[in-house]
Amino acid sequence: MTPLPPDLVTRLAEAAGAPEGLHSVEALADLWLADHREDQGDPEEPTWSDLCVFELDAHPEVLLAFLLRAIRKAETPWQVGLLAAGPLEELIAQHGAAVIDRLEDQARRAPRVAFALTGVWQGESTDPAIWARVESARAAMMDQGLDAGAPLPPA
Repeated sequence: MTPLPPDLVTRLAEAAGAPEGLHSVEALADLWLADHREDQGDPEEPTWSDLCVFELDAHPEVLLAFLLRAIRKAETPWQVGLLAAGPLEELIAQHGAAVIDRLEDQARRAPRVAFALTGVWQGESTDPAIWARVESARAAMMDQGLDAGAPLPPA
């Protein structure tokens, strides 16, 4: 289990309404996936689990652990697309230099991570050198990625 930092547990409860007893990245990822099991279109209000993920932005290592768990456990391409176009895209834009080595490694070893990278768009604040590495890490999967409507690769 990957524990959430105590200050983050408090922040998640206060700012996002996380349930009591939420103390691990794995539990948060599993609860987020449960909240997003079905495609319900563009929600008017973010769920409490979405708010929790927003709070992870200031903790790139925790956010990366959350993303890797959620991508691995996702049941649908839609779930992976939500992760890619939201928190993964933000992680790369804001903390790309700190996480790109691990993302590249994961994309080589896990087709589902490369699949998720196909749903990331380059943000205005994304370092061009980091973006080139993202494009390279996802290149082999682009023709069978999210925009191609391909099925979810095995975990």
